[in-house]
Amino acid sequence: MTQVFSPKEKWGKLTKSVKEQILQRMIVNLSSLAGGNLVRLIAAGQIDGGIPRVVDSEFYVVWSVELNEMSKHIAQHLRESEWNEYFDVVNVGGRALSVPEFADVVLADLERS
Repeated sequence: MTQVFSPKEKWGKLTKSVKEQILQRMIVNLSSLAGGNLVRLIAAGQIDGGIPRVVDSEFYVVWSVELNEMSKHIAQHLRESEWNEYFDVVNVGGRALSVPEFADVVLADLERS
């Protein structure tokens, strides 16, 4: 599961202290999932705007997670931490494929077009 997100205008209006509280709630909520080995953080960072065709978001997070059930828990924990009030979030996910499996899926899609 990959998430891309950008701060909303109201995030910029918060004091540093309030921002830290919101971040702490998000970290505690998601750490409880990671502690139970239900999710694994692969990477998180700021999106490099110099990459061609980059998305119109500022940050990204990549999780290793069982999509059907646990992605719902991640989304729920972000809501509980108020993250969604202050950031526009886009969730993207799907089953991880090998390169040959991915090629088969792309070719099958092209044949339907």
